[in-house]
Amino acid sequence: MTITPPDYWEYEGSRRKPRWLPKKTPAQAARDTYEQPPDSGVSVRAATDTLQDAPGLDRFTEVFDHTVDDDHGAFPRTHQFLESAANWCDEHGAPDSAATLTSYAIRLEELIEDIRLLPEELSAELTTQALLAAQTRAPIRPSPATTSTSATAPPPAAGTTPATPPPPGKRR
Repeated sequence: MTITPPDYWEYEGSRRKPRWLPKKTPAQAARDTYEQPPDSGVSVRAATDTLQDAPGLDRFTEVFDHTVDDDHGAFPRTHQFLESAANWCDEHGAPDSAATLTSYAIRLEELIEDIRLLPEELSAELTTQALLAAQTRAPIRPSPATTSTSATAPPPAAGTTPATPPPPGKRR
């Protein structure tokens, strides 16, 4: 009979008592060796925070493009995730769920293609907004072709009513 050494010693005064931790069942041991998947939302949360704090279009576009990039972007990874889940369902005898996941993956792929166009559209929109803002800030000057005779008539004097034009089709 072999005696395993204690996991720890407990002391009572000057006496030392051996103590062993409870042994795990094979199922518990298997659960402990299973690796927990990393938090899959970490990179998206970091990108979201960075996007919110982007000081300008260049940084916004950099973060946005990185997030939808084919190599390491969140959207393409989500697409791969859906495809993998569909394959798993198909291999484990759930063809309806596999078909549903495949259709989600296809829809996401189409959405990704549309999303990739956003930085160009955003750049054009911001440029247009900047031009409009510059035009509204520009001082309004009369055209050189305008003469003093074509200036608008002064408002009527107080107490008088302006003459109303005759209705269309009637002559005076």
